[in-house]
Amino acid sequence: MYRIRIIALLGLLLFMSAVQAQSPLSFNLTGTITPGACQITVPDVNLGTYLATQFTGNYATTPINVPVTIQQCGPLVTRVRMTFSGVADANNSKLFKGVDGIGIELLSAIGNTINPAGTTPVDFTPVGGGGTYTFRARFRQSKATVAAGTVNLPVVITVTYS
Repeated sequence: MYRIRIIALLGLLLFMSAVQAQSPLSFNLTGTITPGACQITVPDVNLGTYLATQFTGNYATTPINVPVTIQQCGPLVTRVRMTFSGVADANNSKLFKGVDGIGIELLSAIGNTINPAGTTPVDFTPVGGGGTYTFRARFRQSKATVAAGTVNLPVVITVTYS
């Protein structure tokens, strides 16, 4: 008789522990569906060779084209946004770093200065899945006295799609 009570008590305890172990669990599922991407290419650009003595006053060289080719965009890409960043000139934060006293000015296709802080977005609407957006770059004097030297400046393009 005690055996039946013990077995019944053990069965009741097992049932109660199974009931307590059945508390509900939940988890979140997250994800993002993007419109796709594009293939983007930008060639290295040589801004030319100039004499330091040319930089008197507020001298700027003739702008050189910087073509950004955007192609093979996903079918849902309707806009490409580019921001540019790099090291700023010590004397003029709107210019990219060149040599002492001479910075590099990067201009959008409509002539707006693109600053190195990455806060000047440029939007491009790809037609037929691609196209070319042409920026312009040039040397611009940033202080009265300048130095001679060679410039090898990396510019970072951050691209977002919508």
